[in-house]
Amino acid sequence: MKTIKLFFIATILFTLSANAQITKGNWMVGGSGNFTNYKSTIENNNTETTQTGSALTIAPNLGYFVVENVALGTIVSFSFSNPSGDNNNSQGYGVSPFIRYYFRKSDKMINPFLQTSYNFSEGKSDSGGTNKSTGYTIKGGLAIFFNSSVALELSLNYDSSKFNSNVKSNNFIVGIGFQIHLVKK
Repeated sequence: MKTIKLFFIATILFTLSANAQITKGNWMVGGSGNFTNYKSTIENNNTETTQTGSALTIAPNLGYFVVENVALGTIVSFSFSNPSGDNNNSQGYGVSPFIRYYFRKSDKMINPFLQTSYNFSEGKSDSGGTNKSTGYTIKGGLAIFFNSSVALELSLNYDSSKFNSNVKSNNFIVGIGFQIHLVKK
């Protein structure tokens, strides 16, 4: 128990002096992951059906700070989906350009952010079917900087997608991720 207390005290003292590298010319590299229980509405020939299931997404990213507190970048995502009552699992990948804004100055240990991205994805099911989608994500959360370069991110995401198979999907997703901020030399 003493070890755990000492760890938390050391972490708090270490993080109090964090000075994040969210200034022009710096890079951020990292990623996030999330587990989702979803509910999708399928529209086909004026008939609506609902599909539920679960999905896992892993999404590494790379961004560049074009001005202080504003980064532009790209997310590459990999997803795995398991529809309920169906043995037709699917796998997919996507590319999403994004813009991110940090609300506080770089000397703050906890920094709220807002990010939006436009998503292009393609997937394939176990039965051999393919699907393409486009959509957008709005992501808000907190970046908790452990030091000037490493941050843990907690976020709430709203994701809206439309698939070529007439499926529309709107989901709220809780995410966790990390970022490493690289200083321009």
